[in-house]
Amino acid sequence: MHLHRSFNAPRGWAATALILLALIPLIAASPALAQPIPAPPNPAAEELSTGLDPAIAKGLAYLAKQQQPDGSFQNREGNSFSGPKAALTGLSLMAYLSAGRTPDAGKHALVVRSAIDYLVKVCPEDGYYGKVDGSRMYGHAIVTLALAEVAGMEADQKQRQRVRAALEKAVKVLLKAQSTQRQTAIHQGGWRYEIESPDSDLSVSSWCILALRAAQNAGITIPRESADRAARFVLNCYLPQKKSFAYQPGGEPAITMTGAAVLSLSLLDRGGREEADAGVQYLIDHPITDQTEYPYYARYYSTQAAFQIADARWPRIWRRTQETLLKTQEKEGSWPRSRTQQEGGQTYATAMSVLTLSVPLRLLPTYQR
Repeated sequence: MHLHRSFNAPRGWAATALILLALIPLIAASPALAQPIPAPPNPAAEELSTGLDPAIAKGLAYLAKQQQPDGSFQNREGNSFSGPKAALTGLSLMAYLSAGRTPDAGKHALVVRSAIDYLVKVCPEDGYYGKVDGSRMYGHAIVTLALAEVAGMEADQKQRQRVRAALEKAVKVLLKAQSTQRQTAIHQGGWRYEIESPDSDLSVSSWCILALRAAQNAGITIPRESADRAARFVLNCYLPQKKSFAYQPGGEPAITMTGAAVLSLSLLDRGGREEADAGVQYLIDHPITDQTEYPYYARYYSTQAAFQIADARWPRIWRRTQETLLKTQEKEGSWPRSRTQQEGGQTYATAMSVLTLSVPLRLLPTYQR
């Protein structure tokens, strides 16, 4: 399942020259993970991405109002803020980058610049962002992903070096956590809430896989065996009889985990073609509804998974996702808090929705095939 990458933004999208130039060097990535091959423009994807600009612009305008003076993002509740600062800043930053906003140009340049400065400033000496805001390995992976995506976009050399230094520290934490000895072999190669957890889960692991792929794209060397071991863990979560994936090996099937697994296998390119194909069909047969747990998380991963598989089923999942998100966006540009309490507040919901709507725009390296 080879990945293909195109640097042609869809027609009608005002992506800046800076972000396009920043993406070009990412072709020459380390061989540890799947190597992207330039692909021709996809007219179908371009057609499906039309009409998103107003919704994305409103979402980003809402997020800008949630940014605090230090550059961080949290969920605003009246005059108070809540939620993990580093993780929500990483998600919000990626939302801007996914829509072509950069730290040096455009309406939200200062917002993007301030978010980057915040993440660089709060980087701990040991590189573990999860202890900065209590978000543990979840937040750490998200911040690492955000730093990796922005690493090639920095025009200022000193700032680029600072971002690179923080990214290198964060990647070392990911590799250390993956190498932790688990209690059972079936959990080896994955990640869990803590660096030294005795088991692994597919949810945290998928964010970590995304982060390592992005770091590799940014020029960080990722050992080949890291991808091999990660792929084995993802496949350990496959349920042959249900043709889907579980949160942990032997668990129950889940839409969120199936989408995350399909995306992970596509990025790792270490086998699993049949399992990934079955997973996409599971997503088709089990649409996200009002009863789905973690709906924003589910839409994000389902959309990315279908986009990576790139067959006739992608438009079916995308149209359902797009219709729901455009219909549920609130007047001020936000999306309502998730029905699943653990999923976070409106800043989280809005950042995840913008990230999901931006998938067919193909501006982030991790959105490329």
